[in-house]
Amino acid sequence: MERKYEGCFLLTAGLSDEEIEKETGFIEKNISEAGGKIVKKELLGKRELSYPIKKKTEAIYFIFYFTALPEQVLVIKSSFARRENIMRHLIMQRKRLPKEEKENGGTQSQ
Repeated sequence: MERKYEGCFLLTAGLSDEEIEKETGFIEKNISEAGGKIVKKELLGKRELSYPIKKKTEAIYFIFYFTALPEQVLVIKSSFARRENIMRHLIMQRKRLPKEEKENGGTQSQ
């Protein structure tokens, strides 16, 4: 049975917009390839860390909300362990997920 998850990812703070897009694309691809379905993603921005990680004091926070089977989550987690620009990641089970994002913000008339 599919469960609901929230994945928090800390990316290296010095990344360019292109590199951030590349890393988030990598995260999305791995979740999808493992069989998960992304419901929503959120960029929380650059924040100061409570304690240094790899001698860095800031990170870019990204949150992914998705559904997957428990065995798929094990595959998803293992793909991030050796990724250089992903400083830390944490995947937690949730009772509810936020509503799915609207791609184009509704209909627009011209």
